[in-house]
Amino acid sequence: MFAPLKPGQQFVPIAKFRPSMRGFDCEVIVLETAVPTTTRDGQMIYNFLVADKSASILMNVWGDDGRYIRNGDIIRIEGAEAKLFKGFLQLTTARFGKLRRVGEDTMEFKEHPNISELQWVTEQESKAMKAELQDVQH
Repeated sequence: MFAPLKPGQQFVPIAKFRPSMRGFDCEVIVLETAVPTTTRDGQMIYNFLVADKSASILMNVWGDDGRYIRNGDIIRIEGAEAKLFKGFLQLTTARFGKLRRVGEDTMEFKEHPNISELQWVTEQESKAMKAELQDVQH
């Protein structure tokens, strides 16, 4: 059931995701599904813990596509985005991204590290923390 790659297509491993990355392709296996949430304007957001051979991350799928995703599904995302939500990195599909089930249960993966558990700081926050640390040391 695995779909062939397009000529020149390469997947970015989860461990290489960084905040504000856009338009990349990846392939992940769904490890856990969470109860969907509803936004104030009534849109459904489906949340999943997904992984590849490098790490795991939380993935959000907006709209009906998330309804059909199950544990063990292998999902190919074209046009993915890595975004910060409350300081934590998450994977989502871009507005024009494509999400496709390409298999199930047969993918090598690493559950740890979960890069959604790492708190990211902006460059400004990092500089402020360094300055504060220097003030305390002097």
